Amino acid sequence: MKYFNIAGPCNSLDHYMIDAATRLQGVEELIDRKQYFVIHAARQSGKTTYLKDLANRLNAGRRYYALWCSLESVQNVAEPETGIPEIVRNIKDKLDDTDIPHRLDFAQNADYENFTGVLKSSLKRFCKLLDKPLVILFDEVDCLSEGTLITFLRQLRDGYNSRPEQAFVHSIALVGMRNIRDYKAMIRPETQSVGSASPFNIVTES
Repeated sequence: MKYFNIAGPCNSLDHYMIDAATRLQGVEELIDRKQYFVIHAARQSGKTTYLKDLANRLNAGRRYYALWCSLESVQNVAEPETGIPEIVRNIKDKLDDTDIPHRLDFAQNADYENFTGVLKSSLKRFCKLLDKPLVILFDEVDCLSEGTLITFLRQLRDGYNSRPEQAFVHSIALVGMRNIRDYKAMIRPETQSVGSASPFNIVTES
């Protein structure tokens, strides 16, 4: 029997719920514009429910492949040489649960020792194999910290800037409880700099 769920993502088979597509307006327009953007809200406000529904709707259409990927397992992994390979493995694991073609080819023979470039190169090679643009919805992004956070965002920005000359992810959502400017406060030590080409500049709208 259905019930009102307050413990984790909702689904229409088990829970009473409104149509998730009505919760947030304008996101699909940002995706159509090839934008990288932020969704932030408090816990239990329906973010993950919305993201999973959005990924299902995009995959059901004819224009995009979409992937929902949680980064919760990388929480407090500050060292990028450990955190970035874990992120790549998370993406690979989530792809295995989809019908996206060539999913088994993602990160094949990935060079995890090249932690400053393995995320970008893996996504670049994968996007070249696809016949439709790829959209990635990164959930629980605010679990990332310090060097892992910096390296993650720098590789996304590098891929963003390489388009359209090189294949890369069509649109990316960074989703969590924090606005993107608040991620700067999570970078330690205080002397750590993200440089003049800040990865936070990729954000179009929050």
